[in-house]
Amino acid sequence: MADLLENISGTLFSPASTFRRMLEERTSVTTAAIIVLIASICSGAGSILTQSAVMSIFAEFPGFEPAAPGFEEMMLSPTVSMTLSVVGGFISWVVIAGILHIVAKVLGGKGAFTEMLVLMGFAMLPNIFQAPIGLVAILSDGLTGAFIAMGLGGILTIWVLILDVLAIREAHKFSTGRAIATLVLPFVILTVLAFILIIVGIFLISML
Repeated sequence: MADLLENISGTLFSPASTFRRMLEERTSVTTAAIIVLIASICSGAGSILTQSAVMSIFAEFPGFEPAAPGFEEMMLSPTVSMTLSVVGGFISWVVIAGILHIVAKVLGGKGAFTEMLVLMGFAMLPNIFQAPIGLVAILSDGLTGAFIAMGLGGILTIWVLILDVLAIREAHKFSTGRAIATLVLPFVILTVLAFILIIVGIFLISML
């Protein structure tokens, strides 16, 4: 337990050296899975808490209704929010770590997939703050609460991305620049493919 708390504290305040130590000590994937579970639960709790703040936006503008029927009922379902957060957290952890591991290998990385899983799991740690952000948002109420949730949520996203870069760099033992390229390249490829598909779709529709 002491080691786990040390790794948690280190990830938040001195991630680079902590990631290197975790690799040397061969921190288990099971330990990383515990972090992913905690982060996902906190993220789900934050989502539930911020739902009322988001829905309050509609109350600020009379006559403005959600686009989809049943939207409000779906938004206010704690079970759906928590389930999606936990299941999605684990799926995204494994899938994203796998994709980035392949890209890193192509770019000359030397790490193992288990090492990527461990460090990418700990890189999700800032999401534990989603719950207190949701609490602040719901206490603030109205548009103020919604904007607070979005602003602080954006900061957390940047924090996680920075930890992702450090995790890739330390796991695959190459430069920060190459780690950033590893993180960005899949998104660039997906964007290009999406653009090509849109162009092809427009062309085919115009031929009909």
